[in-house]
Amino acid sequence: MEASAVCARHFYNSSVAATNMKMLITYPESKNPGGVSNYWKNLRGEFGISTVHFTIGKRTEEKGLLTRIRRSLADYRRFLAHLKSNEIDLVQINPSLDPKSFARDGILALSARACGKKTVVFFHGWQKPFEKRISRGFSWIFKLLFGWADAFIVLSDAFGKKLETWGVTKPIYREVTVLSNDSLKGLNMQEVLRKRHETGRFRILFLSRILRSKGIYETVQAVSLLQARYPNVELVIAGEGAELDNVKSFAREVGASNVIFPGYVKGQEKRRLFEQANIYCLQSYSEGFPVSVVEAMAFGLPVITRPVGGLVDFFKDGEHGFMSDSLEPTIVANMIERLLLDKALCDRISLTNYRYAQEHFSASDAAARLERIYSTLLDSR
Repeated sequence: MEASAVCARHFYNSSVAATNMKMLITYPESKNPGGVSNYWKNLRGEFGISTVHFTIGKRTEEKGLLTRIRRSLADYRRFLAHLKSNEIDLVQINPSLDPKSFARDGILALSARACGKKTVVFFHGWQKPFEKRISRGFSWIFKLLFGWADAFIVLSDAFGKKLETWGVTKPIYREVTVLSNDSLKGLNMQEVLRKRHETGRFRILFLSRILRSKGIYETVQAVSLLQARYPNVELVIAGEGAELDNVKSFAREVGASNVIFPGYVKGQEKRRLFEQANIYCLQSYSEGFPVSVVEAMAFGLPVITRPVGGLVDFFKDGEHGFMSDSLEPTIVANMIERLLLDKALCDRISLTNYRYAQEHFSASDAAARLERIYSTLLDSR
């Protein structure tokens, strides 16, 4: 199913969003490197409606349990103050399906509905183990917290179907991760490909939080297998996370050389890594719709990944890169090797991904689609 459409089992024609609509959007602070924060940062300035951006969750400078409790209570008080204002027409809650976000954002959604505000719940991240816990006997809690929402947005058809099994009967829409409209300014894809060929190396990029669930250990081991035969193979592991030090030790243990750890990157440094890489590798155990894959495609990188989250709905094996459900390092290494040995195939996929990202992941297009959803909900009053 094409990712360019707002593909859902429920969709209604609607008028252009009312210009006097005012919406409250909740998401983590902009300093947060997570996907939810990045999604809404990319949409800033794209809406034709008035929006209030409301920060929730842990702050960067926050230290200590007592400070966190006080901040949480202050967040709820500020949120309720906004809800009591007649100026807010609609509330957009942006949880991930994980225990912490589920409870925090569920209370926000319930509060918005209790105050009589139209409410949209947009699930971004999606943890499979937590999904199973809800399905095994806690779907009633889901209905208690989120069942009052007027509409839902998900990043995968599979997520939407799961919501239906938990009793959701309201409209469910599917959206995609988006790119900032400014992120690719000045990019000359042919020039980028030329420079990649000139280096003589084959650079694999991993850019994400350094967590076991991102498949980082499988990626390192796959690269070590390749380097035994291809000494020009490099691996760049960009990001921070709980497993960073352990991954560095693991790379030494399995004999992976030419492994670079630039840390958390953004702006021009992040762009440079995408431009200088040959392929992108993300072996996540579960995902919502990983923004790093969309960014990699936008910079013309073939992608080695797994059938997780929203990737299943559009990614074509052999056309956008290679996808396998297996986490076996030898399987991952074989997929990378196909691109390493076939430069023509690698270039063809690069250009395909570059064009696909431009056509399907535009922030301005996503904002227009969301506005149509919001307008439909307000019209229904």
